[in-house]
Amino acid sequence: MKTWMLLIYLLTSCSFVSFAQAPKPFLLTHIVYPDTDDYSELFVEIYTELGFMVELIPTPSIRGLILLNNDVVDADVLRLSPIAKTYPDVIVMQPELKSASLSLICSKGVPCNRSILTNEKLSILANNRMLALIEYEEFKSVYVENELFSSVLDMLKANRYNYAIYVTDDVIEKHFDQDLKIVELKKNSINHVIHKKHIGLLPQIQEKIRSKLPELTLRRLEDSHSK
Repeated sequence: MKTWMLLIYLLTSCSFVSFAQAPKPFLLTHIVYPDTDDYSELFVEIYTELGFMVELIPTPSIRGLILLNNDVVDADVLRLSPIAKTYPDVIVMQPELKSASLSLICSKGVPCNRSILTNEKLSILANNRMLALIEYEEFKSVYVENELFSSVLDMLKANRYNYAIYVTDDVIEKHFDQDLKIVELKKNSINHVIHKKHIGLLPQIQEKIRSKLPELTLRRLEDSHSK
């Protein structure tokens, strides 16, 4: 009887030890956005190589930064640098991943120029963080709050709305058919972001970004030319 009791005790103790030592997932959020899956794959690879068990979580635009700033998650794949810098507990990583344009996207058959922003009768799909990057006096249109970037192009193509503020680059623009027009408003830096609790990892993460990013950038450029 004592032997069985000892065996049960040992097995139970081992189970508790194994549970206690189970690695905590590294929570990595990302926005569902055209042609950004390769960046998600890059950072899953980077954090896996650093010894983390990575869990990739899709999130709407603002929610990801709020979760990160509140220490609910550990990092976010990529963000507009000027917006991310407004969150005190978020670190914007260098080097930048790419340069992108804050752009006005217009559906087929409607006027499409920068003066659209000053027309008080027009509605534009956007979010207030993006609008904060535009001169306040310039934007007078009615903005329709939208956090799900994955739905923007579909709504424009379905003529539910005629205008949207969107982030574009040469690769993303390949998703736009000839019915959509683009007016560049402002250039911005896109960067990886992490919570400040991981500040000790900065040198390792930056080294891996610098070593892996050129190949990814070249591959994206080649893909954009082949489409």
